Amino acid sequence: MAKDFESKRNPNEVWGSKPTKQALECLYMQGDLMISERNNFHKVYDLTECVLPQGIDISTPSAEEHARFLVANYLEANGIGTLSQISYLLKGVKSNVKLALEELAEDKLITPIEIAGNSYFSLPHSLDLLNQRLNRRQAKILSPFDNLLIQRKRAQQLFDFDYLLECYVPQAKRKYGYFCLPILWDGDLVAMADCKANKKRSVLEVLNLFIEPKLKQKDAFIEHFNKN
Repeated sequence: MAKDFESKRNPNEVWGSKPTKQALECLYMQGDLMISERNNFHKVYDLTECVLPQGIDISTPSAEEHARFLVANYLEANGIGTLSQISYLLKGVKSNVKLALEELAEDKLITPIEIAGNSYFSLPHSLDLLNQRLNRRQAKILSPFDNLLIQRKRAQQLFDFDYLLECYVPQAKRKYGYFCLPILWDGDLVAMADCKANKKRSVLEVLNLFIEPKLKQKDAFIEHFNKN
């Protein structure tokens, strides 16, 4: 761990990491070190050869291979996606991802689909899930970092649901609460619950419940939510 190394910070430096931590992060980014575990949220570093199993191909992929991996990885995790969604926050990959989508679609390894006038792509086996019956009435409180929500525009497009994690918003500007969590019910994002963990009682307290105006079966949802 970085704290295991003695290092004196320059008294004139107010911000920034200690030199030892910077060195560890640099070696990690170069691939010389890996993180073997975490100890009370502290990263524990070790030599790559001590962490990475033998036989794993660590050669640098080509731009084409990288783009195909991004497409397959995103669609496997999210079910459907667009060019912009797959290349979200990734610099310099959009043109390669666009080419990969075209080639994979031509080879029938992915399937182009259209939802509400918007073009998406999906893996063929993901579309088979549409033929399976889902337990739509089960309510799920989602993490703010769930794949369904991490891209705000995507949630707006697919569910007409505008979600913002307000713990990063000044208190005076919050509309819902410090840690308001989205609720998935009946195949849709229908509400948000402002929650707080009561550690003494080991329960999750719901301070407020905000129901989306689009929800038609409001009474049925509230009854189900109260039971669970």
